[in-house]
Amino acid sequence: MDVEELYRRYAAGERDFPGVDLRGADLNVANVTYIEDLQPGQNELSGINLSGANLTRADLSYVNLSGANLSSANLEFATLSLTILTGANLRDAILDYAQLLGDLIDVDLREASLFCTLLNCTNLTRANLMGATFQVSPKGRLIFSDTIMPDGTINNEDEVYE
Repeated sequence: MDVEELYRRYAAGERDFPGVDLRGADLNVANVTYIEDLQPGQNELSGINLSGANLTRADLSYVNLSGANLSSANLEFATLSLTILTGANLRDAILDYAQLLGDLIDVDLREASLFCTLLNCTNLTRANLMGATFQVSPKGRLIFSDTIMPDGTINNEDEVYE
């Protein structure tokens, strides 16, 4: 399946695409470079089921994946700049070497792998990181607010990495 088919089937009402291989795909079909340029309905994949999908090296920038199921998805080296992930399920996902810029509010990251993941200006409000392998690249700023950390503690502070 290619990106065009994914969006066409999504527009037709289909939401289940478990295990789909979109390795290296560019899902920013609106080709926007600023979030303000995104029009309603563009790059819309909210509520989609991409569990177990191969999204290695995929560009998910400016895509609305709010409420999406990305559990057990492989997002190694993926780019998620200003991707809308509010309420997304990333449990057991592999985000090693991925680049995330933006909010991960209410995101389930339990048991996720975040090895050398670049989290730049990332707001993890109410994110659940229980059991996650959480080693980030030492750049950027993380905003923790009611964030459940891997050790079960709740973190409510900004951390700046330089």
